[in-house]
Amino acid sequence: MKQMRIVLAICAALMLMITIPAASAITVDGVIGDNEWNDNWAFGQTNNATAASEYNISELGDRLEVRQGGFGQDTTIWNAEDPKADGGTVDDGFNSDIAQRGDSSGSDLLRVYGHYNATEDTFYGLATVYGIPGDSDGDGNLDENCSNLHDCNGTAGPASAHPGQIGMGPDEVWRIRISQSGSSTAEIEIRNNNWTETEGVLDYNDIDTRFNPIEGGVYEIAVRNASKTWNIGPYEEPIKIEVQGSVEGDSAGEDTATAFVRFPSPNIDIEKSTNGVDADNPAGPYIATGEEVIWSYNVSNTGDVPLLDVVITDNRTGFTYQCDILPVGGWCNVTNTSVAIEGQYANLGNVTGHFGPFEVNDSDPSHYFGVNSSIDIEKATNGVDADDPTGPYVTVGGDVVWTYNVTNTGNSNLTDIVVQDNVPGVTPEYVSGDTNDDDTLEPNEVWMYNATDTAEEGQYANIGNVTGTDPTDAEVTDEDPSHYFGVNSSIDIEKATNGVDADDPTGPYVTVGGDVVWTYNVTNTGNSNLTDIVVQDNVPGVTPEYVS
Repeated sequence: MKQMRIVLAICAALMLMITIPAASAITVDGVIGDNEWNDNWAFGQTNNATAASEYNISELGDRLEVRQGGFGQDTTIWNAEDPKADGGTVDDGFNSDIAQRGDSSGSDLLRVYGHYNATEDTFYGLATVYGIPGDSDGDGNLDENCSNLHDCNGTAGPASAHPGQIGMGPDEVWRIRISQSGSSTAEIEIRNNNWTETEGVLDYNDIDTRFNPIEGGVYEIAVRNASKTWNIGPYEEPIKIEVQGSVEGDSAGEDTATAFVRFPSPNIDIEKSTNGVDADNPAGPYIATGEEVIWSYNVSNTGDVPLLDVVITDNRTGFTYQCDILPVGGWCNVTNTSVAIEGQYANLGNVTGHFGPFEVNDSDPSHYFGVNSSIDIEKATNGVDADDPTGPYVTVGGDVVWTYNVTNTGNSNLTDIVVQDNVPGVTPEYVSGDTNDDDTLEPNEVWMYNATDTAEEGQYANIGNVTGTDPTDAEVTDEDPSHYFGVNSSIDIEKATNGVDADDPTGPYVTVGGDVVWTYNVTNTGNSNLTDIVVQDNVPGVTPEYVS
């Protein structure tokens, strides 16, 4: 027999696929009613039809396999032509036909349908054939002696749609086997116009099957309470359904069809980025406070069925966007903008979509750090924070030590720290403070620099300056002045006797017993104030007193 796979459309209903119009209720009566069986549930073949022209392979995925032989004989070979002339061995070129006395046998599979009704929890199956159901030899006559190629009437039973035409004899067999990895297997055998379960745990009353032994008749079956036996639902293992039309024993041309009912696997993915960065973890991109933030939400359908009512939301911004339908492999990209606020920021993008009654969702976090950068320099002279003159007094020629304490007063790390002084020759040098030795001035970290010189006379001023770079590559800077007064101090006393500056003898002549008046004129001849002035005379009893 020629081996064949034909693209198979499974929409087991759980699936109520949005692209499939609804059909009317299925009645197991051996007749295809109007709108009863949706063509999207069919997976079979027609004469001289190619799979590509009859079915959309990209949408339907799995294929029906029709072959000669028993259950479980999967093949990787498939052909586009109908294997009606389906001999039983390779030696005869697979050109034999089970229809020994006519054109088409009632066991020549034409088309197979499958459907799962979630509301009823029921598998429905339908097989159409080239011939008349129950006419295995293809001569159009069901009322024959059973010795004639096993083609004969049988005992009246519920499987025949017409009790007066009981054309499936005891040697004519239809078998259906339903299996799933990890679950039970049920094998149902229909012969002599009745059915039995030859393997499995189904109850007789869970099964209902009919064939219609007339021209254009079909085989129909219902298996109820399916979820008690198999795992039904999205992402579950596929259900393997095997159908065999045969006669007792191994006959040339008997058909076996294997179809795989794949349950839908709806899935959705959202990837959120902040200013182009996929920042699932903090800190994310650094953005200056008040600058624009652009969030991108990239949503894709990573499942195998289309999704409806796809809605993107954000947990903090109130942003909502509806993408409506999202086909398999399709995407929906949108953006949302705001301005950066200070500090670590996190928000969560979320997307939901629907396939029939099933909702799928995904979320993705994103982060940024709102940078509010600043730096402070505090300069001291000989330990004095002398922003204003005069500053400390330092003896001319004495040591002057400037200290520069640099603090990161912002909320993010700073690099490329440079400390300078505006006076040439004064060169601050790093002393301590970088606790991690990483050349990064972290928030609240203080680095100390110093510079030295010798005091110059008079009022002195210089300015310390610091620059650094924040994570947005913006420069931050600060400066702080400092002062000292270079002291060159001196004092002068001029003493006169009775008004005469008598540094040398004899000085003025005074009558013995006459009055002597000494005057002491004290002058500050240096460049800074003097205190604790004490004027004395070397002669005991001569005590200078302040006058003015």
